[in-house]
This record gives sequence, structure tokens and C-alpha cells, in this order.
Amino acid sequence: MSSSEYLSVSPGIESYQDTIDFLFGLQRFGIKLGLENINRMLKSFGNPHLKLKTVHIAGSNGKGSVAAFVANIFQKAGYRVGLYTSPHLSDFSERIRINGKPINPDEVIHLTRLIRKKQYKVAEEDGNIGSPVSVINMTFFEFTTLLAFLYFHQKKVDLAVVEVGMGGRLDATNVVKPLVSVITNIAREHQQYLGNTLEKISREKAGIIKSNGILITAVTQPRILAQFRSRCREMGSLIYRVGKEIKIKENSQGAFDYQGIYNSYKRLKINILGKYQIINAALAVGTAELLAKKGYLVDENSIREGLWDTRWPGRLELVNLKPRVLLDGAHNLAAVERLKIALLNDFSYRRLFLVIGIMGDKSIKPILKRLVPLGNYIIFTRPQMERAASPYSLLKSARSFTNRVEVVEDVKQAVRKAMVRARNDDLICVTGSLFTVGEARELFYSRVEI
Repeated sequence: MSSSEYLSVSPGIESYQDTIDFLFGLQRFGIKLGLENINRMLKSFGNPHLKLKTVHIAGSNGKGSVAAFVANIFQKAGYRVGLYTSPHLSDFSERIRINGKPINPDEVIHLTRLIRKKQYKVAEEDGNIGSPVSVINMTFFEFTTLLAFLYFHQKKVDLAVVEVGMGGRLDATNVVKPLVSVITNIAREHQQYLGNTLEKISREKAGIIKSNGILITAVTQPRILAQFRSRCREMGSLIYRVGKEIKIKENSQGAFDYQGIYNSYKRLKINILGKYQIINAALAVGTAELLAKKGYLVDENSIREGLWDTRWPGRLELVNLKPRVLLDGAHNLAAVERLKIALLNDFSYRRLFLVIGIMGDKSIKPILKRLVPLGNYIIFTRPQMERAASPYSLLKSARSFTNRVEVVEDVKQAVRKAMVRARNDDLICVTGSLFTVGEARELFYSRVEI
């Protein structure tokens, strides 16, 4: 049977919703780390990723914020910048942007059809035609990564800022040849895939360091830095570190002084809550310095405006004032510790309401141990994801920490209930997962405003 015949009997993609249903249907293939599928498909399209100038960003936390800072700085400097991040908060199109504008639904439909058609052709060429299952062999992340590369290539972006999905070495994005590689930090995450020690996880992250490349990092653990230095020596690559070659000094009101690799700037300001975002901003400025040596010139005003105008929804984001509602997608221990510090030091409130929904594959009990004692009242909920933990299992795990807890399965209803109970001087924090935050955010913003 020919590839066209297979297409005729496979489910059609007529609308954007059909496309989204197909893409998320690929999640049934699970998570499969490796580069064989993505390389085979990219080759069939003429390797468009190798024609892109890229910045590749990995790390346990903060990589999305760094990506947003970098993209915005170069957009302000007049470049056409593609940005690929994950996950999205409300709509798939948020993952793939050019100059801040999400990919058009019609483009998603067109490129999905194009990739599907090519999948059948490749399977036929490889002699693998036998059933539709043998053809649809890409995971959700592999497929969407390919779609992003095709889109950026077709739209002729000057620079593509690409966030790693998981790990680094075997992540589907690790086919690019970046001008600069960035590793934000290292924390325990995805241990079933990346390893159960920081050293094993860091080895996976270090896989994005390329031959004769450049690494910039905010990692501070000596043993992990030693691993990175060793990898850089092995690959003939340069390494720049926040705290060493790049120094920052925090000033009042969120401003900071930056003493960098080639330049220094006084009182740079960011407009995102969280003191840790200063480190992410410094990584972005350092990346801009390094890219300038590659011909991507950027002036001080673009750096200042790019940092200040960057927004990264769902991370210490205030979406309501009376009562205050704070959204933060903290989903691992490192992110939860940062959220805890912010809740204790950066906000004042009479009572704290926590609305928590967590994915089932996370370190649930340690996360709850850090969060739950902070709250005066806790509501457990569940975002509309198969991987989401049952709120009743969360309730059971939290019983040893508090009795002030209940379950409201629907995220939006959980937030509404907290808002009814809270007074104007209370704080409601929705956290545990970006999926939880995304559903909650739709109460305050329409999808087109994200």
C-alpha cells in the first residue's frame, strides 16, 4: 500500500482542534529519549535545523525565563527571533513564537499535515510500511520540535532560542549546533529518565555542550562545575560562569549591577517577581555578550528594554489584587524552595491559601512537606492531564502536615472557592504544576492574551 493510500485511511486533520487532538494523541507513545527519530525526519526535510542560528538552553529550573529574556533582548535589537519553549499554559501555539507572537493555528495545521505526509513517505522508503502504527512513531515532543524547526526555517528567523524539553543529551532538541549553550542550574528531576544523583543528571545536561562551542551557566555546585569544565575541555569549548566571569550585585527595588565578560551595566531592571530571576537575567545578558562576538550586535538600550519588558506568565505571577492571587508553576523541589522563600520574604498577608495540583511522577511528599505547613488553608485539585496525581492521594500524603485541607477536583472551581473564602488582605497561591497554573490562569485572562 502506498503512502498516499495510508493517508487516505488515517484520521483526517481538517481543523485546529483536529490537529491538537492528533498531537496530544501522540502522548500515548510516552517519553522516549533519543535522537534517531528526530534526525531521520529532519534529514527527510533537508535538515532545516542546521540552517538555523540557535541558542540552546537546558537546566532544571529557569530555562524558560532565560529563553524569554534572550529572545526579548534580540527582538528589541531588531532581530527576527524564534522562541521554542514547553509546556504551554493554555494553548499549544504558545510553545512556538516569532517576536513574541504565537504560531498561527493555520500554520500548525499545515505543518502537521506536511509532517504526517512525510512520515508515511519515510516509512515507505525505509521499508517499514505495514500499519499506521509503524508510521506514527514520533513522540509528542519529537513531533512538535520538528514542527518548530520547520516553522522557524520557513519564516527565516535570524535567531532561534530553543529550550530543552528534558535533560539534554538525548533530548529531541539536541540536534542543533548552537552559537551558545546555556545551562541554568541542576536539581533532582525526572530521575527515572535522567538518573538519581545530581552528577548523573548533570552529565545529561552537559550533553548540550558542542565541539568548539560556548557554555554559559549559573551552576554553583563545585562537583558539577568540575564535570562541566571537563566536558568543555573534552569538546574544545569555552565556559563562562555567573559568579566567576560574570558578577552581579543586587540593588534596591529589583535592580542589579552587571559586570560581565566584555561589558558592565549599572542598575539593570527586570519586571518579573522573584530574586532568582536576577540570575536568569544575568545569564541572558551574558548570552547577548557572547552572541555579539558572533555578529549579533545589541546595544545597551536593547538589553535594558529587553529585560524590563519580558513577561513569563505562570511564574510568581500576580493575576488578581483583591484578594491577591499568585500563580507559580513550581513542580520540583528546587522550584518549590524558591517559591517558599518568596512567600516568606516577598509577600505580606494575613492568611495564605494554597491551591495545589501536582503531576503523579513528581516527588509529591517532599514537595508537600515544604509547601503545606506554610498555608492556613489548602485545597488539593487536579489539572486535566492523565499524569496528574489524584487530589485524594495528595490529601492522604498531607495529613501528617495539616488538617486544614480539602479536595476540589476542578482547578477553576478550587480557585473560585479559595477566592470566596479569602479576604482582601489574604494571599491565594496556585502551584504544583504549570498545567494547574494554566487552567487557573484562564479565570483571569482569555487565551489570546497569554
